[in-house]
Amino acid sequence: MIEDEERTAAKIEELQSHLKDLRLARKQEEDLEIVRSIRTMKLGARELFSLLSGIQDGSVSIESLPDPDTGELADLDPETSDAGKEEDIQIMTGAGDAPESEDHNHV
Repeated sequence: MIEDEERTAAKIEELQSHLKDLRLARKQEEDLEIVRSIRTMKLGARELFSLLSGIQDGSVSIESLPDPDTGELADLDPETSDAGKEEDIQIMTGAGDAPESEDHNHV
């Protein structure tokens, strides 16, 4: 009886460790997906800073738009979709849109 209890406790500990590793891997994949999506936006430095600041302070949110053909939300799996394209992402701001262009001339 005591041996069964010890084996069960060891198995639980092993599974909890495995679950922790899986959650860490999922978080890392989600972070990479966010980075990939933002990179596809091809924003200038100021626009990127403004976007990230807005996301952090809650004044900007990013939502997937429905696919015009199916009405379903975009597939967010980076292996099977073009998630992150500008037409798949809608940026909602509380303050109006950012300017269309930024002066990129460096002297």
